[in-house]
Amino acid sequence: MSENPQSISNLLARREYAQAVPLLEIEAGKYPSNARIRLQLADALAGAGLLEEAVAAYTKTADHYKAEGLTVQAIAIEKKIEKVSALIEQRQAQSASAEPTFKDPAPRSLLFENMSDPERSAVVEQMVLETFEDGEIVIREGDLGSSLYVVVSGDVKVFGRNPRGETVYLANLGEGDFFGEVSVLTGKPRTATISAASRSELLRLDKEKLEAIVAKHPRVKEILEDFYERRARHTVDAMVESIRKRG
Repeated sequence: MSENPQSISNLLARREYAQAVPLLEIEAGKYPSNARIRLQLADALAGAGLLEEAVAAYTKTADHYKAEGLTVQAIAIEKKIEKVSALIEQRQAQSASAEPTFKDPAPRSLLFENMSDPERSAVVEQMVLETFEDGEIVIREGDLGSSLYVVVSGDVKVFGRNPRGETVYLANLGEGDFFGEVSVLTGKPRTATISAASRSELLRLDKEKLEAIVAKHPRVKEILEDFYERRARHTVDAMVESIRKRG
């Protein structure tokens, strides 16, 4: 190996896998037929937590050993693939349990009223149900926003700042009300602070999930933009703008 093999060996010995991966990738590119380097790369990827990439590297190495008639070595690598695949399944299960998707019928909300059944189902499927205790902050004014929320139960308070920098109470939002769509659509910072006024359940839809939905159901974005552009006087941002003008 030309890429300082001693340093790679030292990194692997110290289990500094993340640092070893790019060096081994260089070596694997230079010597694609060197199964030992490819196996080291696969081990380093697994050690660094890059499990899917590790499975791909292990599979290539196992295929090479099979082609060379090295059956025992191929079997040993297949056992590694089994272990790493089990870790992938475990990680996916933990991720799913950490953020359970919402399975109940969509709550009554203006957000859903103009959506077709497939559009509504696609949106609700990707929403995560979160619980906020009384007084807990949901979003904070000035923060970058990447999620919109729909109130399922309970209620939330909306606060904004007037031109003098004073915090002003604006409104209560209850079941079916939604907020946060402007930041998701425009990338602008949050225009208000919203906190739970009682124990509340909210549905959260993250921007990346919304983008995946819009790729299949473009009208969903049009519906959100309609609220933003044509019914703006009913939105949280409109409340903030109104109080600032009055201030």
